[in-house]
Amino acid sequence: MMDRGNNPLTRRKIFGLAAAAVFGLATPALASSAAEDYVLGIADQVMSLANKGNKGPALKSQFAALLNRYINLKGIADYALGPYVKQLPAGRRGEFYDLVNNYAAALFNYYAEDFRGNKLDIMSTTKQGKFTVIQSAITGGGGREQVKWRLVPSGGGFRVADVNVKGVWLTISMKDRFSKVLKASKGDFEPLFAELRAANTW
Repeated sequence: MMDRGNNPLTRRKIFGLAAAAVFGLATPALASSAAEDYVLGIADQVMSLANKGNKGPALKSQFAALLNRYINLKGIADYALGPYVKQLPAGRRGEFYDLVNNYAAALFNYYAEDFRGNKLDIMSTTKQGKFTVIQSAITGGGGREQVKWRLVPSGGGFRVADVNVKGVWLTISMKDRFSKVLKASKGDFEPLFAELRAANTW
């Protein structure tokens, strides 16, 4: 794994803010082949993009489209805002969600090397209330990167409600960062919009 500890504040904070959060007690899931197949399908596409070796805006754009298709980024964004969600200007919600989508894609783009591998192995599948949680690992190239997925039922299938990479849930890392910015600005969203735009240049 590459040591990226010397990178600027934003990248460091996103994946290093907290340990993995525990959401209730996990119980073994029964036949979960549909959920596992869903995750394997997403992982194949993520690794396919990463393995092509592309970089920069083109790759980030492809990740953005992929995340928008499978991950409930609007739900993640609303959760990350916490009590500030009611203060988000109605006329700027679309802009905010687009920025969050590109923000998340920028993270995947930056860590593309860590997603390169031969396959994704399903290690365990558990039920946590309404969530199906799948613990997996990308293997190959002499490395092993663990990725945890939290799925929710959607239209007879599933949708990704959260993803855990490097021990940190995306929702938790975003909530921590967004809350700090909004608290410092006393609820003014302009600094948060500015930080999201800056992150999108990665």
